[in-house]
Amino acid sequence: MLNRLKAFPHLLFLKSSSAGPMIEKDIRRWIQICAPERSNYPIAENMLWLLIRYPEFRNVFYFRLGAYLSIPQRLLLVLTKLLYTPISTLKFFTCVAGPGLYVRYGLGTIVGAREIGENCWISQGVAIGYKDGNGGLPTIGNNVYIGAGSKILGPVNIGDNVIVGANSVVIKDVPANCTIAGIPARIIKKDGAKISNAFSPS
Repeated sequence: MLNRLKAFPHLLFLKSSSAGPMIEKDIRRWIQICAPERSNYPIAENMLWLLIRYPEFRNVFYFRLGAYLSIPQRLLLVLTKLLYTPISTLKFFTCVAGPGLYVRYGLGTIVGAREIGENCWISQGVAIGYKDGNGGLPTIGNNVYIGAGSKILGPVNIGDNVIVGANSVVIKDVPANCTIAGIPARIIKKDGAKISNAFSPS
């Protein structure tokens, strides 16, 4: 009961913020992945359930709200955050992220990109950001899966439907519909077909 009371103020943000529709799409994606048996539950009920059980979801929730709130709402959000502690090692400094953003665990994860498309899956220990201080940020397409420990660095473009294997280091553009892996990352599958001699993205 106490957890539900702590989660309840978040409903005010869901209903009053212009980020609400985006958050609702996030909720549906998280439920699809984490608890598909709850897919027919009301959206508010599922949001409370996720807030209680998944600190990573709370980080995403607060990230979504940040750019859409008025000053009084931001002050209220500061107080609301005190009810729960987000994962301190999951950091966002992304400008734009499409709906359906899912973060698995989130420990040691830094998400900094110029833009992220829809339905991106980010695993633990991932770093997305600058290659150097002035090099620009990555742009990530739709339906991209980023495996644990991967690094995507610099002003690279990751196409739609790309799978980034665990512990890969991506420093070059990646076309759509590829699977990449390695240090530096190389294309090992294109359009569903394995590539016998893996090659580096251009």
